[in-house]
Amino acid sequence: MKTTYLAGLAFILLSGCQAQQPHTTSPQQLLSVSDDASRIYSTQQQLYLNGALNQKSARFPDSFTANSNRLSLDWEGDAIELLAQLARQRGLNFAYSGVRLPLPVSVHVNNITFENLLRQLETQIGWRATLKQQPLELHLYFSLPDKGGRLA
Repeated sequence: MKTTYLAGLAFILLSGCQAQQPHTTSPQQLLSVSDDASRIYSTQQQLYLNGALNQKSARFPDSFTANSNRLSLDWEGDAIELLAQLARQRGLNFAYSGVRLPLPVSVHVNNITFENLLRQLETQIGWRATLKQQPLELHLYFSLPDKGGRLA
């Protein structure tokens, strides 16, 4: 018991020897930091002037209000993501029902109507899903898998 008290007392006394020393920053270090900051700023400015910073990423076309509006689009990927984005821009709700399967599509169109784009997507997703457009909703119905004439 006395040893723990002695160890604690020794710890407290020795910790008093470890006093915090004042942190001094030399003027040369301040100049070095200032020079680094000015170099970073000039590099950022040069990148901005060369067009490497703040470029707009490739986007979908802006919103459109009718099926006859024309749009241009390059897309290779899942049809659900594309249809969800197109429905959002058209002002429609997007929904799908059934077992979700990947629907890879490749679309490279220029100046095509929204209605024709939907037809083109329907031909690519074919027997795997059916696309229906209602006044307020774009709905994708996944087809039931073929079980070879068997019931569930």
